[in-house]
Amino acid sequence: MEGIILVSELKLEQIIDAAQQIAVATLTEDGTAPDVRIVLGVYDKLGKQVLFMSSRQAEKVAEIAAHGRAAFATPQFDDQGVVRVRHAHVAKITPTTAQSALYQQKYPQTAKFAAHSDFFALTFDEADVTINGETTTVKITD
Repeated sequence: MEGIILVSELKLEQIIDAAQQIAVATLTEDGTAPDVRIVLGVYDKLGKQVLFMSSRQAEKVAEIAAHGRAAFATPQFDDQGVVRVRHAHVAKITPTTAQSALYQQKYPQTAKFAAHSDFFALTFDEADVTINGETTTVKITD
């Protein structure tokens, strides 16, 4: 059973890393409706979280400050598969040097925006991973 969990976590990481964009849903600032934005995300396997960056002036930053809950999904391209997380916690973080490097490695074009942006982390306990029409719930292990 452990081998299956590890393989599934590895596949989850591969799908997130292959995705150029991730749809993140938060609640509007007043909490009355979901609000979805497309962000550039990268999987931090050491922290077992998804990192993304946003302009400090973006509405999403105020929404996150008001409500720490989120959901997210990767788009489906080719046979890569899809990751969908229904229950995530999202919070502003101060990225470590390693996290900044990880993000800049995947998205080097964002380096000039980093000084005017905030970093956020999506943490979660489980994710639905769909590959070839088959969905498996992956539990994130420590």
